[in-house]
Amino acid sequence: MVDSTLPRRGPLAGLTVLDVSRGAAGPMTTMLLADSGADVLRIESPHGDPGRDDVAHTVWHRGKRSAVLDLDDASQRAAFLRLAAQADVLVESFEPGETTRLGIDEPQLRAGNPRLVYCSITGYGPDGPDAHRAAVDALVAARTGLQWESRGIVGTALNRISGAQSPLADLEVPDLPASRFDQDGPVFLRSMWPSVGAAYLATAGISAALRAREVTGLGEHVRTSLLQGAMAAAGPNWQRVDDVTAAGYWMWVTDRRAPEGLFECADGRWVHFWTIRPTPVLDAAEGDELVIDGPADDMRAGVRIGMDAEELPILYMYQEQLAAAFRRFPSDQWVAFGAARKLGIAQVRSPEEAFADQALLDHGCVVEVADPDAGPIRHAGVLLEFAATPGAVTGPAPRRGEHTSEVLAALAGEGEAAADRSAGEQAPTRPTAAVDAPRRLAGGPLDGIRVLDLGIGVAGPWGGRVLADLGADVIKVHALHDGYWTGTHLGLGTNWGKRSIALNLKDPAAREVLERLLATADVLAHNMRPGAAERLGIGYEQLRERYPRLVYCHTRGFEDGPRSSQPGTDQTANALAGTEYEDGGCRFGGPPLWSRVNMGDTGNGYLWATAVLQALYHRERTGQGQRVGTAIINAALLATSYAYSRADGTPVDRPQIDARQRGLSALHGLYRLADDAWLTIAVVDDGSWPDLCDALEAPAELRGDSRFADPTLRRAHDAELRAVLEPLFARRSAEDVVAAFEKRDLPCELSSTTFSRELFDDPDIRARGWIATAQRPGVGRIEQPGVLVDLVTHPGRVSGPPCLAGEHTRPILTELGYDEASIAALLDARAALDAPVA
Repeated sequence: MVDSTLPRRGPLAGLTVLDVSRGAAGPMTTMLLADSGADVLRIESPHGDPGRDDVAHTVWHRGKRSAVLDLDDASQRAAFLRLAAQADVLVESFEPGETTRLGIDEPQLRAGNPRLVYCSITGYGPDGPDAHRAAVDALVAARTGLQWESRGIVGTALNRISGAQSPLADLEVPDLPASRFDQDGPVFLRSMWPSVGAAYLATAGISAALRAREVTGLGEHVRTSLLQGAMAAAGPNWQRVDDVTAAGYWMWVTDRRAPEGLFECADGRWVHFWTIRPTPVLDAAEGDELVIDGPADDMRAGVRIGMDAEELPILYMYQEQLAAAFRRFPSDQWVAFGAARKLGIAQVRSPEEAFADQALLDHGCVVEVADPDAGPIRHAGVLLEFAATPGAVTGPAPRRGEHTSEVLAALAGEGEAAADRSAGEQAPTRPTAAVDAPRRLAGGPLDGIRVLDLGIGVAGPWGGRVLADLGADVIKVHALHDGYWTGTHLGLGTNWGKRSIALNLKDPAAREVLERLLATADVLAHNMRPGAAERLGIGYEQLRERYPRLVYCHTRGFEDGPRSSQPGTDQTANALAGTEYEDGGCRFGGPPLWSRVNMGDTGNGYLWATAVLQALYHRERTGQGQRVGTAIINAALLATSYAYSRADGTPVDRPQIDARQRGLSALHGLYRLADDAWLTIAVVDDGSWPDLCDALEAPAELRGDSRFADPTLRRAHDAELRAVLEPLFARRSAEDVVAAFEKRDLPCELSSTTFSRELFDDPDIRARGWIATAQRPGVGRIEQPGVLVDLVTHPGRVSGPPCLAGEHTRPILTELGYDEASIAALLDARAALDAPVA
């Protein structure tokens, strides 16, 4: 149980944050800051928040304080301005222009507090043609096409974006229930990927700005948006290249036709089996009993299925055999089998089941909190790990306005103290030396920081890419055989702006190279299985005495506990944490959905990058390095942090999507139109019922039907309301209904099938610098979303193309002091690989 009497601790202890955000992205951002030790004061409006989700906000506002201030009232706004003059960070999510109207915009607040880090989270950016569109997750997911991308694109998004024909276009697809080939249209997801992405971007941007402030004394304006969050969710899957057919580039994993490894078991529960290794499963299921114990999986043994297009028919050949095998035995036996054989097999669970997992509770990524209204509850816990400065959930969410009197009294006391000082007493001052002589970091907020990135897959190197975007010199340490991976779309997508050295770390001469690199490094990061780094001599305890300032990052698939040695993947972590359950509408009978835009691997990357950034901020203040970490399952728990359960496991009533994945409710969901377009609506204002009826030209009997007109009755009759509304939408064209909705200010968006293809030629997107462009062998020109968090004072940048394995080996060795003869000896002995790219 969380002890709310504990003092605040963590790398951000001593910082004050003002949270004037609404929705999801801002509250999640400030939750992460509070867990890292910041004192977060939430400023709430006396008029309430019409879009508030009480269950989600119980989680997102834990450990904060709450004060109610009316910013339209001059005296209360003056109190807010005094708070802002003392704050370190402010997070706001007002509609563009609203902060200027209120007199709390970034120029005004930083004029009085030059060290303030001011973070703005909007829907589509601070200006431009879409600046005033509704910043609602479902609507942004519709407008950006995530509702289609989530279920996968035939041939992958890569082909659609580049206008290329899908590989194996005539391939006959078998029955894949989890892929929903029998279901028309896009899917409405419970996961709020635009806001989750924006929260990652905002938290990383704020953390980087705090490090830069320690070096320069300058505050910052950090900006991101739900649009940028959606682009972050799409991650490396949104690429445009000249040649999609380049050898090794295309991979089937995000193709809608790909078997996802989701299998229903004898008990009706689903498991996620990833990566798919058919041979051990089929062999163990031959008899009447599942053979659980046996040799741990040997990656070289049995059938090994690659990621090339030609492997899809092989997957199909095994699909029905595997489905039949899994149906023979219950899910708990299959989980035990996977654990014994070191195969990735995880049960698809609800968030509530995840919150009851003792291993997650023991680790702290799930916590139990005594809420003053709900009683003991469990939900996502501390997701960033710091060995020297551990964070904590310091208490439950406050009641609305619980600390208003305390905050105003403190301000009044400061006013009296100021009056006394005006009579001759010297006022206390904040550190000003850096402010008196500020200097800018020319290369971004991480200018001067060197990172050694030993990460593999996507979850490892994605964080290195985030740090490179923010100005770090990231050296990617590849294995000699990594050339195949770095040319794939995922390898290219994760390694922008890095330099690569390829080393055989089993060779003592290569380990000596790594030792020289360590002597120049600020950060070392890897996601090896437990024990692997120690066997190479680069475990934290082996390095900490020699390099006390080193920030050492180790990330995992799961918690540091019983599952540590299991193969941790995006798929299995999302199964365990509840995103696949929620996004599939499993509570109401739908099969689970592994979303192609979920942020498991990439979310882990954002989390570990943020942990490194906060540790660097702490190091700037203390000179102390430390070990940090996180896990893919932590990222998945952030995605389901809108939920909590009672401590006894009892679920609470909360918004969930239906089995058809059409929405959270009849007024917040998807509808098919007469021209086969799909419209997402978010009519969440209780007073909008008459306008909705007008827009749909609804009959008089519907307008006056108390079951639907009365907001207190509407939820109980939600299914009936949807059945009534569907034919009204089905008779209207997209052009017609959108015009009717926009005329009445009713929030809606068409679910786009073209956004990702048009993104790369959008003049506004390109003008903002959100697209990175480079040339690479094989694929030719490559484009991908670039730096997605904007820092005004110290902007990040994509400093180079995606690195290929060994591309910079020789120049890096030269920097480390190796002469030509020594370099030749390393290359001849295969301790290193030099693979320069013309």
